[in-house]
Amino acid sequence: MQTYREFYEQSRRRRRKRFIRRTLAVALVLLLIFGLAWVIVTLTGGDGEKDASSGTAVSTGADSQATSAQQTGEEGSDSVLAPLPNMDGSGENTTTWNTMGPVEQTLDYTINQPDYRMIALPECGVVDTSYFNTATFVGDSLTQGLQLYTTGLPNAHYCAYKGIGPSQIVNGTTAKKEDGTEEIPLDALVASQPDYVYILLGTNTLVNTGNEEGFLAYYGQMIDLFQQNLAEGVKIYIQAIPPVRPEVVQSKAGLENGRIRTVNNSLAQLALEKGCYFVDLQECLADEEGNLRADYAAADGIHMNPTGYQAWVDYLARHTAYDKRNPYLYGSPYYISES
Repeated sequence: MQTYREFYEQSRRRRRKRFIRRTLAVALVLLLIFGLAWVIVTLTGGDGEKDASSGTAVSTGADSQATSAQQTGEEGSDSVLAPLPNMDGSGENTTTWNTMGPVEQTLDYTINQPDYRMIALPECGVVDTSYFNTATFVGDSLTQGLQLYTTGLPNAHYCAYKGIGPSQIVNGTTAKKEDGTEEIPLDALVASQPDYVYILLGTNTLVNTGNEEGFLAYYGQMIDLFQQNLAEGVKIYIQAIPPVRPEVVQSKAGLENGRIRTVNNSLAQLALEKGCYFVDLQECLADEEGNLRADYAAADGIHMNPTGYQAWVDYLARHTAYDKRNPYLYGSPYYISES
């Protein structure tokens, strides 16, 4: 029979063995957990780390896109970064819950060979024509028709002058209105205190060939002047140059419709650069061949008849930048009842 001391020593050895086995088991479990974690981190966390064998950093998808865009912007002659219209001068985002502007980019990107149809403002509800009562239209004789025809927008404000182009506005040249009064276009525009500015210029300039570069340079300077002198928050719409009838090129070769569309691509790109909206008038005025619709054309094949101006106005009413304060018509998805 065991003595008490022998029994005590035997029990202590058993407890010590159990403790060692438990400790080893816990250590083995922890080792397995850390090993599994290391494998997971190695498999999923190596995209943005340096490749040890090549010494080259492997970028993530977003970084790769941003780097590619930056390189294209530095090397491509037609590259352009999208605007950040909701940023103020301090770099702070000024977007609030009840305001809306052009969609702000989240990644740098470039546009090579822009297509004005893809950049143009999409249809966004239908506003009442009273929306244009606080708009000022800047343009040439094409725009004068909006003021003169009852199918146009006679209640809007106009800085429209026959034969004018962006260079005259930039240079501060005095221009003559339809009623014969003379004024400096930029001064008249600022005095009208518009909420919205609609620009349509280019038909007169493009009559001559080979002057696209100068036209676009003056157009950009003109936008800069407008933004510097108008009140903050004024929306600027750049309208596409309309097509003409095919017979027009016989006497005015520069107004070939293919050339007009090419210039419209550049105007759409300019709208992105300057934080403006681009409105594709070609969509509502051109026929299947890209010419001015015969039923919209005036006798000269360049200007429009009352039916054409009605189509123009209807299109503008359907293509405005969204704002909850816009007077949307009943039945429009953005209509808000006054009751």
